[in-house]
Amino acid sequence: MSKIRTLLVEDERISLITLKSLLTKHFEEIEVIGTAGSVAESIEKITELKPDLVFLDISLPDGEGFDVLSSIENKSFETIFTTAHQQYALKAFDFFAIHYLIKPVTFERLKDAIERYQDVRKDDAEKEKVLNSSSLDLSELIKQGENNRLEFKSSLRWDYRQNMANKKLEEVIMKSIAAFNNGKGGVLFIGINDDGKTLGLEKDYDTLKQPNKDQFELHLRNLINTNYGVPYATNNLNISFPKIRDTEICMIEVKKGSEPLYTTVTDKSGAKVEKFFVRSGNASQELVKPSRIMNYMKVRF
Repeated sequence: MSKIRTLLVEDERISLITLKSLLTKHFEEIEVIGTAGSVAESIEKITELKPDLVFLDISLPDGEGFDVLSSIENKSFETIFTTAHQQYALKAFDFFAIHYLIKPVTFERLKDAIERYQDVRKDDAEKEKVLNSSSLDLSELIKQGENNRLEFKSSLRWDYRQNMANKKLEEVIMKSIAAFNNGKGGVLFIGINDDGKTLGLEKDYDTLKQPNKDQFELHLRNLINTNYGVPYATNNLNISFPKIRDTEICMIEVKKGSEPLYTTVTDKSGAKVEKFFVRSGNASQELVKPSRIMNYMKVRF
């Protein structure tokens, strides 16, 4: 098994020696490939060494660890923040930290952080393999349930609760597409309920002028084009209509976007407002505070 290439960013010598000693003594899977003590040096080392994992001190002589992440364009590593200040915790997770260690770092806390890293990487690798497999049976994929790369929606515009067409549901589909774009990408199935039951698209078809797949796809693409533009729809989405046990469903494969997407939704008063959604676990979550949106974008885009 290949080693986890790890960079330590810490300006306090005692803290650096302690962290390095714990890692080399107790975690044979870790390979410390370098250290840095400032924002500028960290950016240089990350660019040069391309680590898998970075232990990142928040308080540095020339800025904060957050400045390091904001300056890296293509972030291909995971981050574990280290700090003596508890108040940074929420902001740390806005920057996609997989763990947050309060100094002084102990073996028990460090063990939890390393295990968390391994779980995240293993989970991401397995999901990526599954989503990119050309031989996988879709029914097997659906059995895995919803996660941060997979979502089910019963319909595009048919409301099963009210037993009628409901255009508000179309906004939910747009929200899901944006959340995948703003995250790591993913697959959205329409015609599958939350429990993984195949419902099909017939109810949606019946709401259209011409009740068939072609009209459904045209309507769906028009919605996407209106919300996000033709270039986005052309370059970032793949729409197909596979069958599961002879029942037709819609599958939308959403690439990880290079630019953020805002979604226009209708609020309770009927006004149109723009919102920013991200993928969190098996749900599309709105980021409300501008500061949190900015933190997210600094790292993600």
